[in-house]
Amino acid sequence: MEKQEKLVLIDGNSLINRAFYALPLLANSNGDFSNAVYGFCNIIIKLIEQEQPKYFAVAFDMGKPTFRHLMYENYKAGRRRMPDELASQLPILKQVLASMNIKFIEKEGIEADDIIGTIAKKFDVKTIIVSGDRDLFQLVDDTTTVWFTKRGITDTINVTPQNIKDVYGVYASQVVDLKAIMGDSSDNIKGVAGIGEKGAKTLIEQYGSLDNIYANLENITGKTKEKLQNGKQDAYLSKTLATINTNADIQVLLDQLQYDFPFGTDTFNLFKQYEFNSLLKKENLFASAVATVEKKLARKNIICNLEQLNSLVDSLCKTQEFAIYFGNEIHIANSRFEENIICINENLSYDIVLQNLKDLLADEKIKKITLNSKTLKTKLIANDIKVNGVEFDCNLAKYLLSGSKKTDLHAEELCDEFSFESDCIAVCLLVAKENLLNEISKQDMQKLYFEIELPLVDVLIDMEQNGFRIDVESLKKVGDTYKQRLDNLSAEIIAYAGVEFNIKSPKQVDNVLFNIMQLKRPKNNKKSTDANVLEKIAYQHPIVEKIIEFRKIEKLYSTYIEPFADLADKNTGIIHTIFNQTLTSTGRLSSSEPNMQNIPIREEEGKNLRKFFVPRDPQGCLITSDYSQIELRLLAHYSADPKLVEAYNGDIDIHSQTASDIFGLPLEMITSDLRRKAKTVNFGIIYGMSDYGLSQSLNISRAEAKEIIDKYFETYSYVKQFMLGSVKKARELGYVCTLFGRRRNIETINSANYLQRQFSERAAMNMPLQGTASDIIKIAMIKVFNSLKSNNLKSKLILTIHDELIVDCASGEEQQVKQILKDCMENAVKLSVPLQVDIQSGKTWFEAK
Repeated sequence: MEKQEKLVLIDGNSLINRAFYALPLLANSNGDFSNAVYGFCNIIIKLIEQEQPKYFAVAFDMGKPTFRHLMYENYKAGRRRMPDELASQLPILKQVLASMNIKFIEKEGIEADDIIGTIAKKFDVKTIIVSGDRDLFQLVDDTTTVWFTKRGITDTINVTPQNIKDVYGVYASQVVDLKAIMGDSSDNIKGVAGIGEKGAKTLIEQYGSLDNIYANLENITGKTKEKLQNGKQDAYLSKTLATINTNADIQVLLDQLQYDFPFGTDTFNLFKQYEFNSLLKKENLFASAVATVEKKLARKNIICNLEQLNSLVDSLCKTQEFAIYFGNEIHIANSRFEENIICINENLSYDIVLQNLKDLLADEKIKKITLNSKTLKTKLIANDIKVNGVEFDCNLAKYLLSGSKKTDLHAEELCDEFSFESDCIAVCLLVAKENLLNEISKQDMQKLYFEIELPLVDVLIDMEQNGFRIDVESLKKVGDTYKQRLDNLSAEIIAYAGVEFNIKSPKQVDNVLFNIMQLKRPKNNKKSTDANVLEKIAYQHPIVEKIIEFRKIEKLYSTYIEPFADLADKNTGIIHTIFNQTLTSTGRLSSSEPNMQNIPIREEEGKNLRKFFVPRDPQGCLITSDYSQIELRLLAHYSADPKLVEAYNGDIDIHSQTASDIFGLPLEMITSDLRRKAKTVNFGIIYGMSDYGLSQSLNISRAEAKEIIDKYFETYSYVKQFMLGSVKKARELGYVCTLFGRRRNIETINSANYLQRQFSERAAMNMPLQGTASDIIKIAMIKVFNSLKSNNLKSKLILTIHDELIVDCASGEEQQVKQILKDCMENAVKLSVPLQVDIQSGKTWFEAK
């Protein structure tokens, strides 16, 4: 790139603030916040690519008193403190700028605006100023323009001498006079009291300058004249405060503002450290030598015939471990110096390669290192190949080390992280294992990784392979009935409306209800026809109830009945889901393609869907085993609250006990309604429910709700201490842990944003409970799976939904399976209170629930 004789000056504080609030709060795997730096770097790159400047500088405020503070002690008073999440990124930004050889300038007693103004006027070169501060418009002239960030960091406008009047309403020479009159609330500059931006612009338009306004004061009438007379001193003080000093003591030469581009190794490494992956992929940003220097090399052994393959297999049979990756080619390495690449070709078909690797892969004594063992094992099951002896799964390790962030690790990403060429993935896996295992040990997650997550892989694969049988014929018959109901409802709705419209379109429903039919909107509602809105206006016309019913039936039909009937195996009726192990922030398993964990259970229509889920063996049954109040039991264990612990150890109904405590009544006087309220409180407390939330749930006043919550914490004071302690730990460490060491990063716990902070505090309170419950159900799954297997039972574990396990039970095994479920689940872990399960069975899922 040939650089042009241009100088770019960035208002550092302005731009990093814009970037911080424009982008979601991001952090790397170590928890370092980086969204503002990432946005800042994108602007730098955009400027370099678009303008190709020869010179570059960034100006920062130092936060020390300047001459303006000495003149006016309230200058910039009242400004909000910079959030900690942003403040922590300033040193990172300066480190990145230094790596690019972009000079950043800051000087005690001199504001960034004055630094920019001085440099802009000092050098006779075309200058571009980047800022979200309109004060800098006063610097616009024939050689200086301002890239003004109107909103965020991407919505910018180039302010020039030709368009500044259209953009801002005054010329560059009048910007300071405008500020003198209208003031500036962001800098706490007074201006003339009572005259705002519109009035100030009118005066400037008419008289041209502040001096001319006061020279013609006699020609100005009414309140405006009075305000100007009373505010003259403030106006001229404001003008001085708003005027950028273009002759500040900044000693810098133009040649010192040259920078490096393409960027070098230091920038590359920083981008990698802070995981700016999209920027790392732009090869044009980095010197050609960087990638070469950064990438570690391994000798490549290309295997393209049977003789070479047999030789490799023989050598691997004598080794203790090797790394393996299946892509378009098969990569194997048992040393960090040689990558064995098995090419699939006319001499070595995929089937031939698999048959030659089959015994090696099945040998449990020879340990394997994989990128994603579940993906690999599932892929090879289709070829009747078993992969045993997996000792390390990099994807699982990355998931745990990320603080339970969604992880779907790709080979290219891992190679980038550990600086290997993309065709050295197997060697990279060997190196990655050592590094990741070291981090797992540092974070004390060995038990979580090796005794829970890694063994769980085989359990999940088995569950996916087993699947869940559906009575497809009956489901299709119901589907036909639902389709007819939808047709009938559609006809009724159209008849009521008097016009044809798409009932599935919220926009068209809104138009029909509120424009054509003139129904009244609920208060404070802006163009919405969601369920809450429709329920509020249902009394106004029968069409509303019909639309509600249509939506309910249509969702069941389109989300469950139609897709499930299509997804079920045509011969067996079995439907196979995928269990996602590295998706949720709490460690919970999720299900997809299809999602078997969100089958409706609350409404009758939804619950009826479970009637079509049946056991494989017509003489068998389905057994469900659900932990009873596991999160409340964990709350008792974590908090060690004497009342909670005593209640659970005494097998007292906790909701009745809570009702007795907070409503001040003996247990025998607790009604079902009071118990229901106490149940809402108990579960609401776990999720950090506010008095407002409780008032909505119980349909009581906020004052009553607050009184109930206060009484709860007065009664169970240890619970309050535990929750406050969890939040305190999250503030100090940036994460919270489960009983087994699973971490969840709580990145916005100290956020200046109230809503973000509130969400984070609730997450800090709940994660130890919900995350530990997730760990416990996984331990139970492993125990149940192994027990069914060791007892040579035909019954199979087929589904988990949060705290519940479902077994497809073979004929004659029901009592034994129930005992296995009870023993394995209730003894998964030893707590200060007992774990209990509710076990039910039936010929359908509906009956077993």
